[in-house]
Amino acid sequence: MKMEEWKEVRLGDYCDFQNGYAFKSSEFKTNGEYKIVKIKELKDGLVKFFDDSASVDVQDIKEFEKYKIYRNDVLFALTGDPVSKPNPLSWVGRVSIYRSDENALLNQRTCKIKKSEKFDNQFLYYYFRQWDNFYALASKATGSASQANISTNTIADTIIKLPPLPTQQKIAAILSSLDDKIELNNKINDNLAA
Repeated sequence: MKMEEWKEVRLGDYCDFQNGYAFKSSEFKTNGEYKIVKIKELKDGLVKFFDDSASVDVQDIKEFEKYKIYRNDVLFALTGDPVSKPNPLSWVGRVSIYRSDENALLNQRTCKIKKSEKFDNQFLYYYFRQWDNFYALASKATGSASQANISTNTIADTIIKLPPLPTQQKIAAILSSLDDKIELNNKINDNLAA
């Protein structure tokens, strides 16, 4: 049986991106119906909410449908520190996956990959979690020594090696399963330490 080849493709030929909405800080609440995912919530590969994470109430959710975030959506920080800064966890271009079922909306300077039949979202998440791929994306940022920016076009123009969809799904399933085991072990360790 012949193995299908991995193809070099421009990411934007396979998927589209959705930029976040410019919510006004005056609309923010502490316990609104929808959590707001800002850059600071994109932490070490996951979307994490904090005590001071903002939320909003929305009159007509149809107006905000395209900004809704669903489980396993893949998000990018479009603003952050440049690669010259010592902490990669704060760099521009960092990728996170949404593992929650909470109602959430995308804020400005973040974006998500729109679902497509041509690729597996989680495969792309793991692709950009690899150090070399993350560094290459973050290195394309423009801006100053204190703040770097990328656009969805920067991500779309990234050339990646993409295997056939069934292979993407297998790779993502294996890596996701390992992540689940690591998370479970961490919870067990935390309980033992308490």
